[in-house]
Amino acid sequence: MNTEIVDKLSQIGELKGKTEHISLKAKDVLTQLVKVAKIESTDASNRIEGIFTSATRLEKLINQSTMPKNRSEEEISGYRNVLTLIHENYPYIPITANSILALHKELFAFTSSTWGGSFKDSDNQIVTRFADGHSEVRFNPPPAFITRELVENLCDAYNQAIQEHTFPELIIDAAFMLDFVSIHPFRDGNGRMSRLLMLLTTYRADYDVGKYISLERLIEQTKSAYYDTLLRSAGSAWEHNENDYQPYVNYFLSIVLQAYRELNDRIDFTSDRTLDASEMIIKALQNSLKPLSRRELMNLIPQYSETSIKHALASLRQQQKIDLVGKGRASRYILK
Repeated sequence: MNTEIVDKLSQIGELKGKTEHISLKAKDVLTQLVKVAKIESTDASNRIEGIFTSATRLEKLINQSTMPKNRSEEEISGYRNVLTLIHENYPYIPITANSILALHKELFAFTSSTWGGSFKDSDNQIVTRFADGHSEVRFNPPPAFITRELVENLCDAYNQAIQEHTFPELIIDAAFMLDFVSIHPFRDGNGRMSRLLMLLTTYRADYDVGKYISLERLIEQTKSAYYDTLLRSAGSAWEHNENDYQPYVNYFLSIVLQAYRELNDRIDFTSDRTLDASEMIIKALQNSLKPLSRRELMNLIPQYSETSIKHALASLRQQQKIDLVGKGRASRYILK
């Protein structure tokens, strides 16, 4: 391990310790953060794969107040269910090939696909699609006929490493995620499954920050670095066991560290119950380096309802303390 990785592990441990001593008055804030993270995780992980719906439809799907009306919403609903399953049952989900198949089946449960819950039956490729429309093959995963054996071996190696404390658990989790993506065991859903397994393994290692702060959102926000480090750490060298895990491990730890920093900031920011919604909005805008949307403000101030935030924003505009810039979905709030 290089010094950068050691330093990140140390910082994560320190911040994790702080979150474990949260005062009781912050518990209701954590409950709201869980709700926000579920929406952001489901949205971000699917958007990475080009699967999305409107914000209104997304919230209804997460709340299970509507049924999916197209293929994208079917896949979003499947992700929601697997995410909830992991949140609520992670201690009882072992890291095995059968567990992975069961989660994959649930991921595609709302679709008409017949291959959900089955390993790929034909060879596939890892392809990068660029904004200008062209695509490039980044990596040719192992052939389909050895997929089950590779996944079983990966799970066995992971469990043995955890049991023997070969490396810090977060490093083992990162290596597991990289190897899973490199095997690319499914016809579809490999990226989403890798991020769901990221949550499962980190939860089982007692790093549950992804429950409160969306790791998937942080990955989507750094998508270029995500794909770059996957390529640098895997690529063609992976099949010859000559790859370098460090770039991806370093990136993965950066995501976990950022999440713990954000969680501590959220707790510090929202723990003062003496501030009303208007004061919290002003405080959020003062701390922000950019204009904030109403949704972003709601996520930052989870202890107040959407109605309270709306009323406070209207009042602050009337008092000429804030301005609204942009229109429609691009609307953002700034201080006067």
